[in-house]
Amino acid sequence: MRAAGAAFTRPYVDALFEVAGSADAVEALLPSLETVARALDASEELRAFSTNPAIPRAVKRALVASLAGNAGAPELAGRLLRTLLDRGRVLALSAVLDAIRERLDEARGVVEATVRSVAPLGADAETAIREALEARSGTRVRLRTELDPSLLSGFVVRLGSEVFDASLSRRLARARKALEGASGAA
Repeated sequence: MRAAGAAFTRPYVDALFEVAGSADAVEALLPSLETVARALDASEELRAFSTNPAIPRAVKRALVASLAGNAGAPELAGRLLRTLLDRGRVLALSAVLDAIRERLDEARGVVEATVRSVAPLGADAETAIREALEARSGTRVRLRTELDPSLLSGFVVRLGSEVFDASLSRRLARARKALEGASGAA
């Protein structure tokens, strides 16, 4: 599993898909689980509370139930959160969510491409890049964008192991190399 970065996520994701019964049912859980993950990621107090061995499990479960309730989490999402809490993995919820998204992508034949650019891409540019990548790969593509001022201009796209570099910094590096080669030949 590419995004998870930890082997522990696979059993949770496999169990969730089995119990939910379909990719659509799992996807319906994501908004509430993402809300809980954001709350945990944003609060040092919540993280400390959930990992403090002096706090009884029942109290921690009540907190997780409250977070799930505030997020409008369905029962299955609440069960996943309780399981993660009971196994000391609730702070790894973001990694589990990454693994869930990856599994959903696999089920739907979607691949992720990363586009690095100096400035945010407009909607038209994103659409054009996505359509070109879909035509090239024959699969549905979801774009993830990142800002990278070191590119100077243009963009770099990574789709799996392929890299398409249309950046000014790459062109300058090629020109520099060509000039160094030409001056060495003289």
